[in-house]
Amino acid sequence: MGMPEQKYLRDKHATISVITHKKSEFASIDEYLKDCEQRYKVEYLKRMSTTEQAWNKVMKSTNATYNNRGKNIVLECLQFGGNRELWDDFPDEEEIKAYFRKCYAYAIDKIGFLHTHENIICAVIVTEPNRRNLFVYYLPVTEVWQRKVLSNDKSEAGNRLQMRDEYDMPMYRQRIEIDEPLLSHSEFWKARGGLTSYSDLQEDFYIKVSKKYGAVRGESFSLVKNTTLRQQERYGRFEGDLYDELYFDDSPF
Repeated sequence: MGMPEQKYLRDKHATISVITHKKSEFASIDEYLKDCEQRYKVEYLKRMSTTEQAWNKVMKSTNATYNNRGKNIVLECLQFGGNRELWDDFPDEEEIKAYFRKCYAYAIDKIGFLHTHENIICAVIVTEPNRRNLFVYYLPVTEVWQRKVLSNDKSEAGNRLQMRDEYDMPMYRQRIEIDEPLLSHSEFWKARGGLTSYSDLQEDFYIKVSKKYGAVRGESFSLVKNTTLRQQERYGRFEGDLYDELYFDDSPF
């Protein structure tokens, strides 16, 4: 007689990730949302007309500027999700909706321009048969960024060279412009922690939101330089450990 099959309970996981988009991808976002509306349950917390129209509206309302090089990352999306064990633990759909509203409030505080929803163009809950997500689309607009300090020296092409300090390190000057902010993926995340900004975001979301729902925070296998001190202490990470020597880097820029 065989042994009875044992069922193992899996941990609950709540996820948060950053998706980046170029202007050439705006039409694809519109098509994806239209397809979701036809096939799945869709609920908007903030609705837009088209991605391009909404993007232009935010650029105008914030008076933002950006260096248009054609391939710039000009739109991002915070995607909130989780595994089946997380969703099965909610008593009903209304409680799941309340959870996603907390995620949206968290997004406004973390990626919102001056902690508002002004740079957010769309927030939508998509419920599919086997998964559900909250997508928060926003412009990475920052009022704080770094500018190169230029010297009077010029390159062979006639361009002014960046000034360097006594240790031969390139010099930068911080700029703060609330009335004329900058749209910049790299500067946006530098203002939120630089190399550890993504890890900071995931750790902060776990502490402030998902932990309260019994979710478990998975270990970060990022290079140690891209890992928060809290994560290093919690998982016993150190420079030169097994994962620190892998050849990859999750730097956001």
